[in-house]
Amino acid sequence: MWGTQTGEMLQRRATGEVPHVPMHNVQEDENGEQPHVPEEAGRGPSTSDSTAVPSPEDSSEVNSGVWGERDVGGPVTQRMAMEDYENMRRELTRLSLERSQTSHSRGEGLFRVATGRSSRRPAITRSAPSAQSTEQEDIEKIGDASPTGEEKDFELGEFLQDGYFGRRTTLGESAKKVGVVFRNLTVKGVGGNSTFVRTLPHAILGTFGPDLYRILSGFIPAIRFGNHGQTRDLIHDFTGTLRDGQMMLVLGRPGAGCSTFLKAIANQRDGYADVTGDVHYGGITAEEQRKKYRGEVAYNPEDDQHFPSLNVWQTLKFALLNKTKRRENGEVPVIIDALLKMFGISHTKYTLVGNEYVRGVSGGERKRVSIAETLATKSTVVCWDNSTRGLDASTALDYANSLRIMTDVSNRTTFVTLYQAGEDIFKLMDKVLVIEQGRMIFQGEASRAKQYFIELGFHCPERETTADFLTSIGDPNERQFRDGFENRAPKTAEELEKAFRASPDYKALLAEVDEYETYVETTEHADARRFQKSVNAAKSKHVPDKSSYTVSFPRQVLACTKREFWLLWGDKTTLYTKAFIIVANGLIVGSLFYGTPDNTDGVFARGGTAFFSILFLGWLQLTELMKAVSGRVIIARHKEYAFYRPSAVVIARVLADFPILLPQVTVFSIVMYFLSGFAADASKFFIYFLFVYTTTICMTSLYRMFASLSPTIDDAVRFSGLALNLLIIYTGYVIPKPQLLHNKIWFGWLYYINPISYSFEGVLTNQFHHKVLSCAPDQLVPQGPGVTPEHQGCAITGAQIGSTTMTGERYLSATYEYTRSHLWRNWGVVIAFAVLYILITAVASESFSFVGGGGGALVFKKSKRTQDIVKTPAPADEEKGGTAGDNLSTAVSRQRTQEEALQDISCSESIFTWSDVEYSVPYQGGQRKLLNKVNGFAKPGVMVALMGASGAGKTTLLNTLSQRQRVGVVSGEMLVDGRPPGPEFQRGTGFCEQMDLHDGTATIREALEFSAILRQSRDTPREEKIAYVDNIIDLLELGDMQDAIVGSLGVEQRKRLTIGVELAAKPNLLLFLDEPTSGLDSQSAFSIIRFLRKLASAGQAIICTIHQPSTVLIQQFDMILALNPGGNTFYFGPVGNNGSAVISYFAKRGAHCPPDKNVAEFILETAAKGNRGSKKGRINWNEEWSNSDENKEMLAEIERIKAERINVPLPESQVYEFASPLSLQTTMLTQRLFRQYWRSPSYIYGKLFIAVIIGIFNGFTFWQLGHHVSDLQDRLFTAFLIIVIPPTIVNSVLPKFFQNMALWQARELPSRIYSWPAFCTAQIICEIPSAIIMSVIYFLLWYFPAGLPTDASTAGYVYLMTLLFMFFMNSWGQWICSFAPSFTVISNILPFFFVIFSLFNGVVKPYRQLSVFWRYWLYYLNPSTYWIGGVLSATLKDIQITCTDAEAAHFTPPEGQSCFDYAGAFATSAGGYLLNPDNTTDCAYCPYSSGTQYLTSLNLEPKDKWGYFGIFLGFCISNWFLVYFFIYTVRIRGWSFGFGTLFGLFGKVVDGIKGLFRRKK
Repeated sequence: MWGTQTGEMLQRRATGEVPHVPMHNVQEDENGEQPHVPEEAGRGPSTSDSTAVPSPEDSSEVNSGVWGERDVGGPVTQRMAMEDYENMRRELTRLSLERSQTSHSRGEGLFRVATGRSSRRPAITRSAPSAQSTEQEDIEKIGDASPTGEEKDFELGEFLQDGYFGRRTTLGESAKKVGVVFRNLTVKGVGGNSTFVRTLPHAILGTFGPDLYRILSGFIPAIRFGNHGQTRDLIHDFTGTLRDGQMMLVLGRPGAGCSTFLKAIANQRDGYADVTGDVHYGGITAEEQRKKYRGEVAYNPEDDQHFPSLNVWQTLKFALLNKTKRRENGEVPVIIDALLKMFGISHTKYTLVGNEYVRGVSGGERKRVSIAETLATKSTVVCWDNSTRGLDASTALDYANSLRIMTDVSNRTTFVTLYQAGEDIFKLMDKVLVIEQGRMIFQGEASRAKQYFIELGFHCPERETTADFLTSIGDPNERQFRDGFENRAPKTAEELEKAFRASPDYKALLAEVDEYETYVETTEHADARRFQKSVNAAKSKHVPDKSSYTVSFPRQVLACTKREFWLLWGDKTTLYTKAFIIVANGLIVGSLFYGTPDNTDGVFARGGTAFFSILFLGWLQLTELMKAVSGRVIIARHKEYAFYRPSAVVIARVLADFPILLPQVTVFSIVMYFLSGFAADASKFFIYFLFVYTTTICMTSLYRMFASLSPTIDDAVRFSGLALNLLIIYTGYVIPKPQLLHNKIWFGWLYYINPISYSFEGVLTNQFHHKVLSCAPDQLVPQGPGVTPEHQGCAITGAQIGSTTMTGERYLSATYEYTRSHLWRNWGVVIAFAVLYILITAVASESFSFVGGGGGALVFKKSKRTQDIVKTPAPADEEKGGTAGDNLSTAVSRQRTQEEALQDISCSESIFTWSDVEYSVPYQGGQRKLLNKVNGFAKPGVMVALMGASGAGKTTLLNTLSQRQRVGVVSGEMLVDGRPPGPEFQRGTGFCEQMDLHDGTATIREALEFSAILRQSRDTPREEKIAYVDNIIDLLELGDMQDAIVGSLGVEQRKRLTIGVELAAKPNLLLFLDEPTSGLDSQSAFSIIRFLRKLASAGQAIICTIHQPSTVLIQQFDMILALNPGGNTFYFGPVGNNGSAVISYFAKRGAHCPPDKNVAEFILETAAKGNRGSKKGRINWNEEWSNSDENKEMLAEIERIKAERINVPLPESQVYEFASPLSLQTTMLTQRLFRQYWRSPSYIYGKLFIAVIIGIFNGFTFWQLGHHVSDLQDRLFTAFLIIVIPPTIVNSVLPKFFQNMALWQARELPSRIYSWPAFCTAQIICEIPSAIIMSVIYFLLWYFPAGLPTDASTAGYVYLMTLLFMFFMNSWGQWICSFAPSFTVISNILPFFFVIFSLFNGVVKPYRQLSVFWRYWLYYLNPSTYWIGGVLSATLKDIQITCTDAEAAHFTPPEGQSCFDYAGAFATSAGGYLLNPDNTTDCAYCPYSSGTQYLTSLNLEPKDKWGYFGIFLGFCISNWFLVYFFIYTVRIRGWSFGFGTLFGLFGKVVDGIKGLFRRKK
């Protein structure tokens, strides 16, 4: 959409049709290039191999240190713009010509007449003269691209008709233009304004009815009954219109209803309780738009959500692939380049987009990527929700101008909501809509809005922007009245709405709505018909007219498949880790089964080999859950943009699985198959390979199915883990098929719906086919002197009387009822299950959306204080969970309270200075400098604004000054009072993160108290700290919501809390703030900055980065430190009255600031342009500052401060790195964690759920076990099955621990709130209660139903072991998480641990059969060896065994002898017994007479019981120790234990191989 209009846009600027502004304020190096390092903020560099095709080699060379947003060539001038446009046009014309020649050859006749004229109607305020003459001149300049004038006309005409520069009619009008009419539009949100937080008891009780009913009623609306719950109006009865070619600015404070209105206009109604009223798009109803033209009305959300491991080029390429017909695909690269140039992000082309956790482009650059992606939709109506958040003031103006030009040229209909709109931006708007508490208090011409409210009795202060004035109308703290109107002017939202509806402006609005509707009727919906025709013409030929999509479903799938490969390649760490785990596990497990006997002694072990082979890779695919759930928000947005159906992603992931899984399965199969000694037969190997491959795809599809049906990742992990456990139990390996189907009547049927059971039968029958098994010597019965082979039997199921060999088929038939004739049927069934799972996933992805809707409410903890708050209804909006109103008396009383509280603020005499600060990071094999010799100081009572374009290094400098850099090299001098900072420096400074990082389950008061108690001096009494928190709450005006849960707060409230948390610590040196106004409306931003001004006046030293300061805001600061990209200072000095000092500095050098110009915008634009128009030519402002007298004075001041302050004596009090003692840190953090678990019930609930379900399945599957030989194996496996619990539990422990660790590392450790021992101790203690409850539940549901010994000593012992096992699981997950570098790596290495834990304990392969290499160390090093051994020693020792006839070994004695005569001595010595000692034929021998004898075969003895208990307890203690050890070594000291080097070498090997292939090409 952006790219479609480039030519006409630039022509309109050249002919003066739109206001000229310099776009993309950037600087060139001497080569005219813009080198780029991918992000600001010190998040660290993105490595060169983190990009995908096309490779970085194709991009321009990176030359000098830049870390931000710069575009090639500096600001866009008319001449440069036309040159760029001319180059692009030539390229597009060439492509167009190629297409036309192809069309001629096919006789398609695509000649169309077109012009480049804009088509805005005279009725619209802004005029738009034709640019046809300019268009014609440009056509004539193309020259040799086309031989004849007629063809030249055709080339451009076809491109404008079909291409991205806007389809137009023969009259020169836009073919896609529709206005928007909304009548009586009301949107209701679910629930009241406030609610209570959901806790663990609610989750448990909800299981037994309410939750189930809610889920079912969501799927089946017919079963709903009664009141559907409380609703509230988010916007109330809006009527109005916006015609094509117009822009409407929607204004309101956070919470007023702006986002709700934009979503309603964009027809995004999911998540709201009800939407009433009519919305029409040029006569097209909302219902028709939703069904047929969804992508033509786009909503660009405030948050930038992208796949972080895609680079910028891939993100835009993917968007365009789904919005471009196949014939026009050649234009896509040119359009991408156009988009990148227009938004000044060409230098980020191959840089990862990134997010909070993945290093990538800077925040401002990511916002531009979001804008470019939305423009790629080619939508006719676009709603932009606060899209300038994170952009500097100059860039924000560029962006608004871009929207203006695009709207003019292509007759788009544009709605914009901006929270800090400057006057220049406001002047670009045609209309304005002002919302207060969900009510429309004005809608009309933008030029009329200010006068309307002045007439109503309001006063607009001098120098206040119109947008700020309009937004302040509903704010009792900000609005001002004209003299005499204090009591007459309307004040509440209802009164303001009533006043507007009684005004002539409202009557004019209704008349305009009627006029437009009449126009639509009289023209017989001509615009709509043309729009429909144009939309249909832009679709691929295989896409039906009724579809919202541009390209066919197969092409959607193809594009999504390509993206899956990009995503895979963008996350190489996971790729390498998975490859390493597969090879390592294949070697380890293959070696476990290496040397398995080829006789009857190895049959059970071969079953284990087959079972593990088909299970392991499927198990490893559990990592797909996170990817499937985390990408939902992006997929939902792309669905709204009509890029693709969600089901296309489902199919694409399956298609990507085929080649991705192929090398994994190949490597694993080769290693596993031949190491474990399977038959060296080609057909058997390939059948084995086929089953492993198919089963892996099937299990991957199963996990994705659960992800598609699960609201959260917790639910997905819980259900997938449970399903995996049931698949393992009911495969037919642990419990053979005959026993499952005939004896386990409750759950045996699960065998039939288990795909692994069919795969297991296929692999096993394939391996045992034509195999002859000789009886193992120790299984021959009887043995001894006088025994002849013809009178021996074999003690194995299926053995024939008098034979010491048997066929594999007979063994499988007797033991499992398996037959090879089912081989291909089984393979078909596995495929059928995979297809079923894929279909369910596809349907679910189309039917269910678990992306949060609108209308969120404040959530409170339940207390007496909050009872009344929750009961009181008040309208609010999704942007900010709280009331948007207040009253004057409250404001006055708060002002008094603030002044009292400010007197208590801590301040210091210390001065912080920094000299020649430089910061470099590793980048593409070298070093990249992000800060270059930055100097400055911060004094008490002085407020410093840190300014610069996005990517200039503001956050990087802030992190460096606050000693928070963890990557790279910092040099220079940073001193406090002339001395290097001590260990208490970070505790003495406050640092407000841009991301507002908090524990989301705490209340505001709890968060503030936590900070105050742990960070204020240990000598301060607790009561005094709490009293100080009360002051801070009053200071921040958060008294009414002090018990609100942090996770439910709006943007402004979270900003206030972030500042409050730092203030509560009483920072005695300095307060750093990173973008405290980002995402706030003008009033909230001013409120925050004014509050900081008061703090500074009270003696606090403050350094604050700021992006879009208005003239009023910049006046609040004392000094400005301005940076250019590359971290170069170009000004550090006073602001002066109305910016006089800054203006004077630049004016002396030929850059004059217009009287009404925003000083902040002037500074950034001047530095970026280099003041080209001056007599001196282009000025390098970095050098200008470096050589200036002002800089020399500043450096002299730094030296004076150092010399003066070095003489100030240091305080004699003892210095502590952490303010509070370790015991208090641990106590406070433990309390917070317990509250966190209580208020986020899904975590504990998931654990209890697994304990209940696995306990029931285990106990009742092995119901009341008997005393037969088969029951011995069941007693072994019922104990063994506890090992299916750790995968699920550990996978739930990891994200919780990782999340808490990330918060600690990002904010709480740098602020020195609590230490690493406190963190470890609290994490360990908080897992103990849930482990105890889990052990009780699991034990009761498993132990007694299974019929295990009920005497106190045995049952008590097994319970203690179960309790230790629960402790072991939790601590196991914690130390793994402490060690691993990232969450994806953790997910991939977990199976490695689980495999060893499950297999090397003597169950799957008996101890005596283990290879010597593993037998003498790994077997004894495995914790599960001792758990299973201890439990079996306790439960089997006194069991007396009786054999059934089928379980006995049968043989015939020599003639004339009875069974006893022939084998009695053997039976006595071997420990078994004869079932029929007196028989003379068909003797039956039972190999076991007691459980103790069976224990011996497992390398166990009854006396091992307590020894194994002690060893397992030792493992639990060692796990806890490892948590401390790895947190200290890895997280504090930064050790990598050589793994970083290992993965680095692996990456270099891969790059080397890639290089060889490139050279060959």
